[in-house]
Amino acid sequence: MFSILIVDDNADLVELFSVVLTRNGYKTCSAVSGEECLKLLKILTPDLILLDIMMDPMDGWETLTGIRSDRMSQSLPVIMVTGKQPTWDDVRSHMTEIDDYIVKPLTVSALTGLVNGFFSHKQVVDEEIALAKASGADESTLNEYHIIRRSLDVGIKMKSIIGQREEKTETALDILKERLTSLQRQYRITESY
Repeated sequence: MFSILIVDDNADLVELFSVVLTRNGYKTCSAVSGEECLKLLKILTPDLILLDIMMDPMDGWETLTGIRSDRMSQSLPVIMVTGKQPTWDDVRSHMTEIDDYIVKPLTVSALTGLVNGFFSHKQVVDEEIALAKASGADESTLNEYHIIRRSLDVGIKMKSIIGQREEKTETALDILKERLTSLQRQYRITESY
């Protein structure tokens, strides 16, 4: 059973997410602030964090910085769940740090689809990394592969939410695609982009 930490300053929304995810077989815990999230992460290790951006006094990006700066939580997957449309600065600044980005309001099916999709996709990426490891990739290459894969997935998703092009970001994503394709060929992984 996967565990999910829900972080949002709207207690009603936290309760709704918790009920929906529990009914779908997930174990949940919650925090109603960034500070509470960081305290909880000292004593638990969830399989996924759903993190709201627009919270006070510590917003989601500041909370994410706290998560990534702590050795115990730095590799935990984080999905940003927010009513705020992403900007190109958000894409460039955070696509290496988050695992997905979804804009509220969410339907029950969108929430369960998001979480189920995350764990299905994670399994695929874990299998790709296992293949690369079996083919001789060292730890730094495996880490690079994971970061590139996550960055591409999130960058492409955020780009589709924004719905317009930006040359700088397109170029950065193209460079990541080329490097990922090179690694996939080197370690005999089916190309995904």
